[in-house]
Amino acid sequence: MEFDLDRTTQERVVSIRILRPYLYAIALAIVLASWISYMTISHSWPLFNQYWPMSLTMLFGSFVAGSTPQGGAAVAFPVFTKLLHIPPHDSRNFGLMIQSVGMIMASIFIVARGVPVLPKVIKWATLGGVLGMALGTYVTVIPNPYPRILFTIGATAFGIVLFVSRWILRWTPRADLPGWHWGYRSLFIVVGIIGGIFAAHTGSGADILTFIVLTLMFGIDEKISTPTTVIIMGLNSLVGFFLHAVVSKDIGIVWYYWLTAVPVVAIGAPLGAYICSRVHRDTIIKFILLLITIEMISTLLLIPFTPAMQTVTAAVIGTCAFSFYAMLTYRQRKFKKT
Repeated sequence: MEFDLDRTTQERVVSIRILRPYLYAIALAIVLASWISYMTISHSWPLFNQYWPMSLTMLFGSFVAGSTPQGGAAVAFPVFTKLLHIPPHDSRNFGLMIQSVGMIMASIFIVARGVPVLPKVIKWATLGGVLGMALGTYVTVIPNPYPRILFTIGATAFGIVLFVSRWILRWTPRADLPGWHWGYRSLFIVVGIIGGIFAAHTGSGADILTFIVLTLMFGIDEKISTPTTVIIMGLNSLVGFFLHAVVSKDIGIVWYYWLTAVPVVAIGAPLGAYICSRVHRDTIIKFILLLITIEMISTLLLIPFTPAMQTVTAAVIGTCAFSFYAMLTYRQRKFKKT
């Protein structure tokens, strides 16, 4: 019996290894077949006539979702709120909904291709993110336009420190966290909670905050931290989608936005993940900095700042600066400079 059990287990392992390269193709076929069937049965094809800007936005946004730690919502949220004048709560819902397809598909692609990730970070940051998503959805309140401003400030401060970390401090990137212990677990649970709260308001946050900690505090290679955060945000997006679709039931018209973008992100996000795994880490950093620059300029041009908003902005900038300095200081003391 023991021999048979071992043999059965071995056969299952072999089967999984054989199927692994085809996981994305299988998942893509299921998603597209389901989407085409629904669009046909519900006579929803004319939606493209009215909501084509959503498809166009995610043509670029899906690539960003798969290749950077900023997620598709990092493109959808500012475009929807600033250019298309869609309310922030609808933009947030769309970001979570579309990432539940695009970033999950990218995650499947990452697993199928054997792209290096940090499983323990994914586990604990995701658990924290689930709690944070629930708290951000039903407890914390951030009035408009502060979600847009806070997102821009955090991204800009991160971009500055990322530039300093890469081209001024010049650290050799690490492939893993040394000596995993309970302190790391607690850290990433907290990171997940904070990122989840932020994602509950903007559609993105758990990914970029985890990326910040991995990159600045531990010096993890961007080509490893990026796919790690893609998986984290994909799982958190599923939770956000569930909360709004099943619990709160406040999806509304966003359902139509989502339908027009599903096939775009199902292909675009994995494509971004593939390119991320093939290019040099400096290319990823430069691309991230370009996105952050565009986001910062658009916020300054399109959002009027009141005295109260200026005060909040200054406080957030100060908090970000202190946090990033503390992380870089920790890395400098913990690891040898090379």
